[in-house]
Amino acid sequence: MIRQAIVSVFSLFVIAALALAADKEVKGKVVKVDAAKKTITVQTDEGRKTYTANDDTKFIGPKSGKSDAGIKDDRLVKGAEITLLIAGNNRTIREVHLPERSHN
Repeated sequence: MIRQAIVSVFSLFVIAALALAADKEVKGKVVKVDAAKKTITVQTDEGRKTYTANDDTKFIGPKSGKSDAGIKDDRLVKGAEITLLIAGNNRTIREVHLPERSHN
């Protein structure tokens, strides 16, 4: 009986840890892109946040095409609305969903 209770409590802790470590989606407007530091700062409803890209970060266009330019993509400009998929550590960008190119 006690062993079953311990297993149940442990299972709840594991599930809670996995939930906290899950990726999250962040929507916001680009404030700043620092290609040298590989960071993107966005203004969200919760405030200004800075996240870090790495070699595994995917940059995806609005029609699911991959951007070969990565963090240097010309759509990552101040004011552009983007969606980020952030890793469970709440710092690392897994995916950047880019807006359509403006045809000015």
